[in-house]
Amino acid sequence: MASDNPYEIMEDEGFDWEAAAREIDVMTNDAKGKGKVCENRKQTTLDNFVSIANTKKETPLASPQFQEDHHHIDVEAAKTWIYPVNVPLRDYQFDITHSALFSNTLVVLPTGLGKTLIAAVVMYNYFRWFPQGKIVFAAPSRPLVMQQIEACHNIVGIPQEWTVDMTGQLSPPKRAWFWKTKRVFFVTPQVLEKDIHSGTCLVKYLVCLVIDEAHRAMGNYAYCEAVRELMAVPLQLRILALTATPGSKQLTVQAVIDNLHISKLEYRCETDHDVISYVHNRKIELTQVAMGQDATEINNKFMEVIRPIVARLTSIGVIQNRDYRTLSPCVLLEIREKFRQGRRQDLPHVNYVDVEGYFGVLITLYYIHKLLSSHGIRPAYEMLERKLKQGHFAKFMSKNEVILKARQLMQQSLSHGASNPKLSKMLEVLKEHFKTNDPQNSRVIIFSNYRESVRDIMDALGDIGELVRATQFIGQSSGKAMKGQSQKVQQAVLKKFRSGAYNVIVATSIGEEGLDIMEVDLVISFDANISPLRMIQRMGRTGRKHDGRVDIL
Repeated sequence: MASDNPYEIMEDEGFDWEAAAREIDVMTNDAKGKGKVCENRKQTTLDNFVSIANTKKETPLASPQFQEDHHHIDVEAAKTWIYPVNVPLRDYQFDITHSALFSNTLVVLPTGLGKTLIAAVVMYNYFRWFPQGKIVFAAPSRPLVMQQIEACHNIVGIPQEWTVDMTGQLSPPKRAWFWKTKRVFFVTPQVLEKDIHSGTCLVKYLVCLVIDEAHRAMGNYAYCEAVRELMAVPLQLRILALTATPGSKQLTVQAVIDNLHISKLEYRCETDHDVISYVHNRKIELTQVAMGQDATEINNKFMEVIRPIVARLTSIGVIQNRDYRTLSPCVLLEIREKFRQGRRQDLPHVNYVDVEGYFGVLITLYYIHKLLSSHGIRPAYEMLERKLKQGHFAKFMSKNEVILKARQLMQQSLSHGASNPKLSKMLEVLKEHFKTNDPQNSRVIIFSNYRESVRDIMDALGDIGELVRATQFIGQSSGKAMKGQSQKVQQAVLKKFRSGAYNVIVATSIGEEGLDIMEVDLVISFDANISPLRMIQRMGRTGRKHDGRVDIL
């Protein structure tokens, strides 16, 4: 694990670093408590102790061996750490920044409460303290990267000539050149992992690594691989991890802490005493929309197919005491995994090939059912058509009379212009919103978990007229029916949204994480059956600078 002390560089037996660290805390707290904060909010750090150590003969700081293997510290700069005065002082941001400077810290703050500022200040001070050191900010998308670049330039003034943003679109030779000539890097985790592995990232010069959307640091995700490789090198490195949603289970949060070598957790929720004054009201409305008659009839057909398959798996002991109406794709995946792990010992009489086929069919059927109930007939029909042409599903279901009847009902409904009650309700909510909010100044985000339903939503919004100026905001990968948006297009969309050229964005999950899109008055969640963490991220798009509203359909 990286040290809790960024200046832990001397091993003289006569120097007590733990006592030094305690003294630092006392001095900093005393200065803060007595109001002894300079005009530029500089705080005493390790100046006394570095100076004391440097008075000793042949200190490691002066030796060629140290210069080669460790990071050179600017002793004068290290006397202070700087906090900006060009932003309002919030105690919780100040306190968290102080922790993050001297410990590997996981910062958990609700969306809109200033994680970006904390990261910028930590990066800036490490930039000052280590004249040859390199600082890395990693985020999973280019819009997040650009957001932090702006903060580092505008809030703390890191010189632009020392910074560079690098994505996978930049060739490896160019990245290698930048690793040699620049000091502050804004990268995606995949680029960081690749360049560490290839050796182009000059690891021995790294002094600070900031990881945004740190909840992704699970399993073999690029964040984990990059940190594992860094920890394999004798390296003095400060790690700062940022997230609004660390995980829904204690084990998940602990995994993030372990994977990123975190030693301190700084957590604030919206009701904490030092945060609550900066949080605005967020009205949450749950709107239950009844399925239309056609969709209900089609859904009954799917349940008619599902019921006997679940009964079959239950009779042979693969599924235990579950009502077929309460199952879902995720639950079935978990049950299937347990079956695979213990199948030979527990169920010797089972035909494993058939059971695997049943699971595959059931997972697909429940997914189509989920699309039908959340997004309407057309997305469900398109999924059914694709699945009837491939794999186990085609083998088991292509001649099933009930499935073929459901397919026929779908085709009939679509040929008559099947209406989607959720789309109608969404339009109603939007119209009501813009009756009391100026369309020129108000902003709305509509979230949909399913890429293809974005198209339906955009088509429906086109019928409102000039009241709504809408655009889509989706990821880079192209789906079955929609082409993805490049990072350049994404940036242009956000810019036009901020300027008012658009007042409604229809977004997939890319709009959920971290982006400082701007203050939004209304969030409409077109689907409610997503993870609690993602719902929290969606709701965090509003109620940041003034009161907001979330409508979940």
